[in-house]
Formats: sequence, C-alpha cells, structure tokens
Amino acid sequence: MNRDLLVPKTMSSSQRVSYMGPAGTFSHVAARAAFPDATHVEAPTIASVIDEVAAKNAEFGVVPIENSTEGSVTPTLDALLEGALQIRGELVIEVALCLLARHGDRSRFRRVASHPQPLAQCRHWLARELPEAEPWPTASTVVAAREALADDSVAAVASRLAAELHGLTIVAENIQDRPENATRFVVVADTDAELPTGNDKTSVVFTTRHERGALRRALEAFDDGGINLTRIESRPALGRRWEYVFFTELEGHRRDPNVEKALERLAFVCGSVRVLGSYPRAVADSH
Repeated sequence: MNRDLLVPKTMSSSQRVSYMGPAGTFSHVAARAAFPDATHVEAPTIASVIDEVAAKNAEFGVVPIENSTEGSVTPTLDALLEGALQIRGELVIEVALCLLARHGDRSRFRRVASHPQPLAQCRHWLARELPEAEPWPTASTVVAAREALADDSVAAVASRLAAELHGLTIVAENIQDRPENATRFVVVADTDAELPTGNDKTSVVFTTRHERGALRRALEAFDDGGINLTRIESRPALGRRWEYVFFTELEGHRRDPNVEKALERLAFVCGSVRVLGSYPRAVADSH
C-alpha cells in the first residue's frame, strides 16, 4: 500500500479515522496501521463507521471486507451498496490470534469467548487444546477480553493489542488454524484514489438484465479488454426479492484506457453499473 496515495500530505492528529470498535479489535489495528498519526474514533458497527464518514464526522473509515479463511464480510458489502462513499485504499492485516486470560492455567478455563469469526478461525486448535471449554460468541474480540478480565474461568481469543490494553496474560499465540489467515480492509472516503499507480484495483457493482446470457455478456466486457477479475460475488439486491447484484474486483484503475472502455461496455449491456472506487493494490495482496 502506498500511503502517499492513501493519506493526504496534510494528515494530522486533528483528522479523524473511524473504525469498528471497541479499541483493541483488529479493525483498530488496521486503522492504526493505515493512519498512525490520526485520531482514531471507534464506532459500534461497520454501517456506523461508513455513516460517520458520510456525515463528515470522520475523514476516513477503515472496515473489513474479506477474510482469507471465512470469506466476505457481508455487512461491509451491504453498507457500501447502500451508501455513496468510495473505496480509497486497501490493506491486509495478518490475523495473529492469541488466547488471553487473567492467568495461564488452561485447566481452569470453562469458556472461550470471542467474536464468531475468530472462534471459527481457531476452532480446531480450541477443540484440541481446550476440549472442555465451551465456545462463547461475543459482539467483538474486545468484549471477549473484558469478559476474561472479569472472570478467571473465561479465556478470550483476541489480538495482542487487546492483551496490552486490558492487562491480560497471553496464554498462547498464533492459535489460528491456518497460518496464512489474514483480513483485507478497505479505506472509505468521499473520493477514491484518482491517480493510477500501475498496480491498482477497481471495485464495481452491477446488475444484469433478466434475460438469457446476461451475465456472460457482462463478463465478456472484461475478458475482451484483457482485464483480470480478482473477485466476483453475488448478493441479494436490497428491497427486491430474488434479484441480485454482483460485486466485482478487477486489476487496473478506472482511468486506464482498457478499464474505461470495459466499464462503458458494461454499462451498455447491464441493468446498472456503479464504480465503488479505484485504489492502489495492497502489497500483501499482490501475487
């Protein structure tokens, strides 16, 4: 990720970056990584992060969009579809899950608390190492850390940052089942990264007409332009039963001639097309 393209030269601690809290979540880790010099402001949900930016209470928002183990973060996709913000950048955060508690005696743990996604990301480790402890879903990893702080029979699956903020012992590190486990975050703002870098991605959402071959014709617009799609996923269209929208990510910037031509053709063959933003591709996401 090129921070010069992601962050304005005037970025300072007086500018605000919203993230899904509480403090100590992986969203907080991502916000600090993307904007180390800004004021980081927590919001209760992904939708509220985007609402804060839309209302100009924050200049930027940092939200998770995809996990390498569990797949898409659907609240982010839905919030982007409902709103008018642009994706300005992306970054990939390695998800190093830790087991946290007030002490290190594993035999005393009766419950293991965390957000459902981290619990799923280390379910095999938990089944092997703590077979008697009951998984306990919570609203966030930080809520889980607070439960562990309040009750010494509870362990939490959370980040190292959560351990530091709450004064908890790190009982075990890197307990995720897949060592490559990572979450991709996007930075949302009023505008995307307008200047191409030569290593960009563009996010697009489109709908197809209700006729045979409609999706094929849409995909041909990219194929004929020599454009590689890195992701495509359907989501139910809001307010329309049994209709769908397609979230697509492609290599290239919307100002690249071949991408611009493909988007023009896509608009001709599709029911609707909306560019969610062009932005520098995260270094950790390059292949």
